[in-house]
Amino acid sequence: MANIEKLQFPALEITGANYTAWITNMELHLDSEKILDIIKEGNKSASHEKAKAVIFLGKHLDENLTHDYARINYARIKDPLDLWKALKERFDSQKKITIPHALDEWANLRFRDFEKVETYNSAILRIAAQLEYCGKPVMEAEMLEKTYQTFHKNHYVLQEQYINREYTRFSELAVAEKNNELFIKTTIPDPREPKHFLR
Repeated sequence: MANIEKLQFPALEITGANYTAWITNMELHLDSEKILDIIKEGNKSASHEKAKAVIFLGKHLDENLTHDYARINYARIKDPLDLWKALKERFDSQKKITIPHALDEWANLRFRDFEKVETYNSAILRIAAQLEYCGKPVMEAEMLEKTYQTFHKNHYVLQEQYINREYTRFSELAVAEKNNELFIKTTIPDPREPKHFLR
């Protein structure tokens, strides 16, 4: 078992629940290997590049999904485009499932509902990636506005400071938020701590 290559990212689940993230990760990996064209119509890739891509795709499929594709001659697929199209045909409907859920998550996303800045940043970036995949990209300005408008009401001064800095990228705001996390924690009382009253 020690020879099994470690996965670069999570395998595609048999339900396709992680298809959106999987396809993005797969395209990024193929691009980093300079073989992204291999999954495009009319590509003229060499046979060794195709074999490499088929092996990589196969390793990043759920074991049960691999068995499903064995029935359609997965073992004999020489062109990764054929496997790519088969997976797309099977799971591309995830867009229809993902978009209403992602839009609902976006509508209800509030910075103040998260205990950690890091968790909020992960959530907003995940939702933005889902919406972009579904053809409804979220602009940097929208992510900034979403964050500003959903600050905890006790932090209006910090909110104003962020707005006045005129950030143009969410990543800039994310760094500032992370740096101020301690401030945020110390100004929101922890309901678990006993209250002290003046006598």
